[in-house]
Amino acid sequence: MFRNYLKTGFRNLKGNLTFTLLNILSLVIGSLVVYLAIGYLNFENSYDRFHENSEDLYRVVRTQRSQDYATIGFAEWSQTSAEDQLRQIQVFKEINGVEDASQFIISNEPEFLRYKNIDLEQDDVLITNTPESFSEMFSWRVLSGSLKNFSTIKNSVIINESTAKKITSGSIQELINQTVEIADKHYTISAVIKDVPKNSHFDFQIAISEDQIPYWGSNLYLQLSENANPKTVLQQFNRDILKANPNLAESDTYKGHYLQKITDIHLNSNILYELKTPGNPTYIYLISAFGILIILITLFNYTNFTIAIKTKQSRTIGIRKVLGASNKAIAVQFLMEAILLVFFTLPVLVLCLILVLPEFNRFMKVGLASNPLFDLNAMTTILLMLILFGILASIAPIIILAPKKIPGLFKDKLNDKKFETFSIRKFLIISQIAILIGVSSVSYFMYQQITYIQDKDLGFQKDGVLYAYSSPESLELFQQELKSIPEITYVGNGSIFGIEQFNQLEYKLEGQETIFDDSNQFYLDYEAIKAYDLKTNLSQSIFEKNDRKNRTLINKSAAERFSEIKGIRIEELIGTKVITEPSYQNEDGSYGIPFTIDGFYEDINAFSLKESIKPYFITVSDRVRMGGTSIISYNPDQTERVIRKIKKAYANLDNSYPLKIEFLDKKYEQLHDQEVKTANLIFTLNAIAVILASIGITGISLLLIVGRKKEIGIRKVLGASVIQILRLSVREYGYFVLIGLLVSTPVAWWIIKKWLNNFAYSISIQPWVFMIAALLVLILSGLIVSIVSYKAALTNPVKSLKTE
Repeated sequence: MFRNYLKTGFRNLKGNLTFTLLNILSLVIGSLVVYLAIGYLNFENSYDRFHENSEDLYRVVRTQRSQDYATIGFAEWSQTSAEDQLRQIQVFKEINGVEDASQFIISNEPEFLRYKNIDLEQDDVLITNTPESFSEMFSWRVLSGSLKNFSTIKNSVIINESTAKKITSGSIQELINQTVEIADKHYTISAVIKDVPKNSHFDFQIAISEDQIPYWGSNLYLQLSENANPKTVLQQFNRDILKANPNLAESDTYKGHYLQKITDIHLNSNILYELKTPGNPTYIYLISAFGILIILITLFNYTNFTIAIKTKQSRTIGIRKVLGASNKAIAVQFLMEAILLVFFTLPVLVLCLILVLPEFNRFMKVGLASNPLFDLNAMTTILLMLILFGILASIAPIIILAPKKIPGLFKDKLNDKKFETFSIRKFLIISQIAILIGVSSVSYFMYQQITYIQDKDLGFQKDGVLYAYSSPESLELFQQELKSIPEITYVGNGSIFGIEQFNQLEYKLEGQETIFDDSNQFYLDYEAIKAYDLKTNLSQSIFEKNDRKNRTLINKSAAERFSEIKGIRIEELIGTKVITEPSYQNEDGSYGIPFTIDGFYEDINAFSLKESIKPYFITVSDRVRMGGTSIISYNPDQTERVIRKIKKAYANLDNSYPLKIEFLDKKYEQLHDQEVKTANLIFTLNAIAVILASIGITGISLLLIVGRKKEIGIRKVLGASVIQILRLSVREYGYFVLIGLLVSTPVAWWIIKKWLNNFAYSISIQPWVFMIAALLVLILSGLIVSIVSYKAALTNPVKSLKTE
């Protein structure tokens, strides 16, 4: 019996090759998208779950003012001794319910790792003074050496596999216990680990064990006991931290701490000093929605094509019923053909995945299995997905055709009145059209928002500006060399733009009680002001002469707020005193750090467009220095030449500190990298949806022509022209598009509104876009239907009418 089902199924698929190929094409495209979407969503929800203790690991977050911080400050900030740093974390380890605690920082400043005659520039350098806890709390896959040595050997280092392969051409086992030099200090390699998984909320290339963390704070993690109550632990933590850091008890800005489960960080966190840009749940929902729509289109197409095939085979089904086949046997035959089609689709789908997955991983920065053939879970997922598609899509044909009476099956085209009015046909058409209008509209608005981000005037010059991070000790000499390069116009010092928002200031006007906490403080010298081309009210003579008086400028937003409070014109604010950090007590007993308003500058978007412009203050001084940071304005037409000359100038200084160069326009783009990637993915999904819907409309049209061939023949006998028949075929789609527009517009409007809410500055939603999308869908549908109908319209009517 099974063999007969198989033979019959193969013969049916081969006999309807056009529909079979369309079905395979639709299944491959739809399944490919669905697999990638499922893989991406699983990856986004898998962050930090590779740690064996992931369910018990928590990050400590401090609330200061109205902001949350991922970095927990030490009692004496940068001056806290190694002993006091360890004493503080020991207090946390003794809390009931805390099994272990670890602290570390990850430096964004590059360092040279020297091994023998190799100098390797390293980013993401992790430094911890709790190496034992760090090794035991987190799960790192050791390739060689021992994590235990990381905690027992003084001044030891862990390196990842990528770094190990760059510094040795031999076996990585040879590196264990070897000495490397990092930042002029010598360390022993204790272990080589697999690269940190991409689904980790922090990353590092090398991890260094030090007695003291060289920073004002650290990232603090707790491992709770299996049955510990996080709320109870937190209550005791907030009490005991005052013992380790008594200054907090006297701080008016300190609001307490909270615990954040490590597996919740990626999709449920957006605080200051995140170690890696977190994900956005809105984008997850958006991609999920598009994935579901692709599934629906794929299922609709399969259903349409199966109905079309079985419509052509209706008399064969009738004969089988005459010979005794039951409805169940007919249904089993349909399912067998679906399974057979799945096995024809499988190798094509796997080949497509092998070609697409590496590029998808690179583009979306995920780690899906690049070759499903070597991943049992991936192959199982693919096979189950295809079988499920086949079963679900076979339900409608089984319900429609399997129980049909024998006389009806011998009516060649299934053109009885019941079939003509069957609602599933219209439902499938309208669904396809509604999805097409919706996804196209959403994609258009996302494209417009991304274009808006890229083209928006930020209030400062971002093109032709770069940052050079060099050795602080040789900064002055390096900048002298830079100023001698003809293509460079300005070399300044100070704050960098195009960054994530950092901690905000409290401030108030002198003599006023209202305290605000939404300002950011920047520091620039006069050359940096010119490099950024900031629009200030300072006269040009101030920049040209030797007038190097320190000045504080406030932006337009701050000026408007202060002028409203004082009831005066903005120009009259010059000379007004502003008190920053009014809760801070100075040594003389006074409170706050005052400055006088010396001028104004136009509002700037120093951060991403997800952040609204708030009051910003700039202290302008020729004594401003930001470590080894140089702000360089140059001729953007000579970028490659400028970079070569900058590198050459730095190389001549023979520094042990590696030079790092960042372009301001690229930094700004990176702030919106997640949005751009998501938008590009949605554009791709939209194109795929259009292709799938086009295939689906083609299938529906073929189905309709099968059912209306006799009607077309009668109309031709009565004198209807080809154009009239085509117009008749297309006319109905106008109503379908109108219904699809009404159904899809509210949903698409809500989705794009949700996405635009991620931005403080965004485009407006224009209703005409939905109508244009509907018109384009109507044109596409009409074109497809006309092409399909044209052949039927040219058919000799005698052929259509000769059988009953």
